[in-house]
Amino acid sequence: MKNIKYLWLLAVALGLTACNDESDFEDMLDNPEPAAELEVATAGSANFSTFVSLGNSLTAGYADGALYKIAQENSMPSIMAEQFAKVGGGAFTQPLMEDNIGGLLAGGSPLLNPMTGANLFPPRLYLGFIRS
Repeated sequence: MKNIKYLWLLAVALGLTACNDESDFEDMLDNPEPAAELEVATAGSANFSTFVSLGNSLTAGYADGALYKIAQENSMPSIMAEQFAKVGGGAFTQPLMEDNIGGLLAGGSPLLNPMTGANLFPPRLYLGFIRS
């Protein structure tokens, strides 16, 4: 128990010595590092004209417990195709869901259990706020 106060004293001393002086920040403002120049993306010897994506639910854009349009547009294959297009890649056609609701719909309405009236395939999980 007596040693605990020495441990706290050591922690405070280390915390205070870890802080930078304001002069360090002033030096950075006076002499900023030159911005790195970005290289132009090139395909090199690769051929990006054809891109096929196969995989599981993550490749399809499955998120929040359902498959919906925004998640598909931000899926890994969609992002890769966007980058490939910058270096001469071809068009990437991806079948998308009709809406952002998720779940299984029939004619835009959820499928209900005829016995209980409960939704058989609930929509995606999302954070909702309840206003009182």
